[in-house]
Amino acid sequence: MLGVMLFALLTPPFGLRAYLEARAQEQAQAAQVLMSFGRPAAALVKVPVTARPFAQVPRTPLDGIRGKGSWLMMFDGDWNDPDPDRAAAIVDAAVRADLSHLYVRIADSYHHFYGASALQDLLPIAHTHGLSVIGWIEPMLDDPTADAADALAAAQFEEQGQRLDGLALTIEGDSTSDPNVGQYLSGIRSGIQGLNGLGNRYLLIASTLPTPYDHPGYAYATLSRFCQVFAPMVYWRATGLPQYSGPDGTRAYVDQVFQQFRDPGVNPFKRPLTITAQAYDAAPEYGTPGAPPGGELTISMDETRAQGGISWSYYRLANADNGVTGEEQQAITAYPFWQRNPPGGIANKALIALPDQPVAY
Repeated sequence: MLGVMLFALLTPPFGLRAYLEARAQEQAQAAQVLMSFGRPAAALVKVPVTARPFAQVPRTPLDGIRGKGSWLMMFDGDWNDPDPDRAAAIVDAAVRADLSHLYVRIADSYHHFYGASALQDLLPIAHTHGLSVIGWIEPMLDDPTADAADALAAAQFEEQGQRLDGLALTIEGDSTSDPNVGQYLSGIRSGIQGLNGLGNRYLLIASTLPTPYDHPGYAYATLSRFCQVFAPMVYWRATGLPQYSGPDGTRAYVDQVFQQFRDPGVNPFKRPLTITAQAYDAAPEYGTPGAPPGGELTISMDETRAQGGISWSYYRLANADNGVTGEEQQAITAYPFWQRNPPGGIANKALIALPDQPVAY
């Protein structure tokens, strides 16, 4: 743990986030935590856990994340036994928040693909209620082939005919450059010894550091080649810079991210962006204290649309101290991101305008 703390202190803010997540994992192993977007258990309205027949008809690769989503932190050991009530609570909360998709952490390099129990409960009921489920993986890439095997196992997992709608790959571990990143993504697309690849249409989302110009050597161009969409972690208050707080600061930071991803050297295949926004207090990361007020979240959604983003999601830590505030949740729920399509909207400004976008490699 001392080593993790030293690493965290030397690489703010995302290294410290890794330290906080490690602490959260220790807590999760001691007692299971109900993930319900910050809503008290007493307020839950149970939705039926018996799924009606659902066929995953072929869709365009980006359909799985069009709209408004949330990231759920789930560690190895946090969901070992069948728990349909827990799955129903999560889906109920997501539906009430007007979400279209969920990112669920299901694998990492240390514990491999551990999310089967959760997906057994979540996939049928989520799909029944119109929610996509994206498998969230955090590879360290010390062994790209082993990490690719974890991704392939997750993508091929099936319950009642249901599979994940895509994979989100958070690249911020030990290796964020080539050749490791390229080997990892090539293994997922083309296959590795003993396992078939996912081909060129399966949805892969590159969950990345937000500002390419500040991270030379990071394999953005390779991620652009193999993934259909970028999901940069746009945590404006985590920067600790006062100019990125408040309405104007939020807008400026979101705009900066979009501007840098338009650089052909960063994003040669012109992949679109889906923003992962900050909905937690970044003070433990030496960021600007205080959770973003609801107005900042609304501005981040407005600006994501204005800049041509295809969707928006929010991230929070697993522990209650850094959960979503009531004001934040109200702003998220009230914003019908995935239902609204005003004239001159996304299609005219997106980095790509094609409804179907397989990768080229």
